[in-house]
Amino acid sequence: MSSGHIIEARGLVKKFEGGLIPALQGADLLVDPGEFVAIVGPSGCGKSTLLHIIAALDRPDEGSVVVNGHELSRERHLDHVRGHDVGLIFQMHNLLPTLSASENVQVPMFEIKLGARARRARADELLELVGLKGKARQRPTQLSGGERQRVANARALANEAPILLADEPTGSLDSKSGEHVLSLLERLRTERGLTIVMVTHAMEIAARADRIVRMLDGRVVGDERLREAPAVRTAASVW
Repeated sequence: MSSGHIIEARGLVKKFEGGLIPALQGADLLVDPGEFVAIVGPSGCGKSTLLHIIAALDRPDEGSVVVNGHELSRERHLDHVRGHDVGLIFQMHNLLPTLSASENVQVPMFEIKLGARARRARADELLELVGLKGKARQRPTQLSGGERQRVANARALANEAPILLADEPTGSLDSKSGEHVLSLLERLRTERGLTIVMVTHAMEIAARADRIVRMLDGRVVGDERLREAPAVRTAASVW
């Protein structure tokens, strides 16, 4: 990646409803390896759309996005990027209700073709990491909202991707559970060199990041650095 950026989005345009609803109107975002970036802005400003394009869940109508060296417009199989380069924490957990916590965490691992025993062992390790030791066999309906969010966090880490994308990861949580999520993100960035991009509407949460990127009407309108990101290993060797 000659630019040195682990995420490089330029001129992104995305419209919905046959072009009637503009979501992104020339958005740009550059993120260096190991940075913790918070994206803020009012509802409908394009924050989540930008995150989903970086996560290879959607393609822009115009513009380019490079994620960990992959030019997504040229990638025929975006599932490879989703399986190896990014982990995504969804706003509303998106857990499968018929699966246990362990099985939910294992879902992304099928992309990297781990054996059943290795999947279970990694899932149990990740659940312990997020404070859910002993909860592996419980289904989402048997867990609290904070515990479900922790399962979602563990799932996002399942494939040991160098980039973690978080869409309002504390939006549905009480203050104690929200603090646990933020502390975990900070710990993972420090200990494992993760690059984190987080969408949030709460400025007190955004203030935990290295940079705050402000969006309005589908564009980036501000970029404020709060602190320097710590030196990290290269994205290829963070785990």
